[in-house]
Amino acid sequence: MTQAPSSRASGHIDVRDALQSAPLGAFHYRLATLLALILLFDGFDLYNAAYIVHDVSALWRLSPSRIGVLLSCGLAGFAAGSAVSGPFSDRIGRRRVLLAGIWLSGGMSLAIALFAHDLRTFIGLRFVMGISLGLLMPVAVTYINEIAPRRSANVFTIVFFSCGWIGGATASGFIAAWLIPQYGWQSMYYVGALSVVLALALQFALPESVSFLASRGRQEAVRAQLSRLWPARAAEFANAAFTSPDAGVKAGSVAALFSPEFRRQTICLWSMGALSLFSSYGLSGWLPTIMLKRGENLSTSFAYGSLLVFASAFGSLLTGVLADRIGNRRLAMSLAWLCGAAAIGVLATITGGSVTFVGIVVAGMFVIGTQTVLNNLVAVSYPTEIRSTGVGLYLGIARVGAMCGPAIAGVLQQATGGAGTMFFVLGAALVTAAALVFLVARPENLPKAPAFGH
Repeated sequence: MTQAPSSRASGHIDVRDALQSAPLGAFHYRLATLLALILLFDGFDLYNAAYIVHDVSALWRLSPSRIGVLLSCGLAGFAAGSAVSGPFSDRIGRRRVLLAGIWLSGGMSLAIALFAHDLRTFIGLRFVMGISLGLLMPVAVTYINEIAPRRSANVFTIVFFSCGWIGGATASGFIAAWLIPQYGWQSMYYVGALSVVLALALQFALPESVSFLASRGRQEAVRAQLSRLWPARAAEFANAAFTSPDAGVKAGSVAALFSPEFRRQTICLWSMGALSLFSSYGLSGWLPTIMLKRGENLSTSFAYGSLLVFASAFGSLLTGVLADRIGNRRLAMSLAWLCGAAAIGVLATITGGSVTFVGIVVAGMFVIGTQTVLNNLVAVSYPTEIRSTGVGLYLGIARVGAMCGPAIAGVLQQATGGAGTMFFVLGAALVTAAALVFLVARPENLPKAPAFGH
């Protein structure tokens, strides 16, 4: 049996140590599955705009720059939602913010399907929907990292994130290829509206984060949760007092992110996130349209878009395993981003054939896939009291890069008459991120940060 922390002898149990030492069990898998389902709808809804461009561009007479705005408006909302999700989650709890986000995203998806008959209405509704989606990912990423045991943290979080968010983003292309030709672009948003069914189930099934409960001194709730998470120690938990490491910061404090202990970390993480998502969303948002312009049919172009996102799951896992093996997450991420930049270069210069297929697979693995590892790095770089705030604001700022990616890509194509310059700029953003990562401190070297990860 796994050894309990040394705090057992004193009758006091450090909740963070208990979470990091616990063996994986039914509670972990059940909770991670619920979070994965939330992320599945988040990924589906965030990516589905790329697949309606073919239908609405002719219907609404859209130029490339206006298509860029269509693709970016949801990301702008996502940035706003992410920025507020963290402070709210650190103050009122992970559960409440996740429930609010999933209910709102389902309602707004239905509203788009019913009422978005022109570009202006679509932008307004999609922006609000983006806010709801922005409430989901930061909190879900924070939550899943809080329950991940130390010895399997990277693989555990990446597997469930991949099954959820990447699975939903991948499915959006295949579902679009099947539904849109028969039922129109609105059908994608009717599918997204099914998240209200999940929201109803989560009202009864989703528990509050143990780490959050401990930070609020809710001893009985912590006792109940830990007993479910680690049944072998239930008798010990029944008589223990629970402690939570005091980070010395106010819960949800934005100022703490810029304290001397965390300032450089915060700035570097924000910069890398913006550059990475600039490249990811610039490429994924425009790839189906570019493939159509290169002569591929609609189904093949959509399949390429789904392949790009699907491959990211393997890139996430490969980068995470490499980080665990070599004990250096920064080096693993840098190498992955450089591979992604090389793949973008291939897509810029070679069209058609198996080389394009390989280029899309490698780009998906290391342009989009590396983002999951970066998200985990952010989540383990801050203490519980400001962790969700740190993740939320990071994803909010990073989504500014995501928002700019499709929009700037559209402007570059309209100005140059082709996609070559766009590909060059997207690749250069990744090379810059690959250099910046070495300015980030390792989490275990940061004061009062979680003691796992590389």
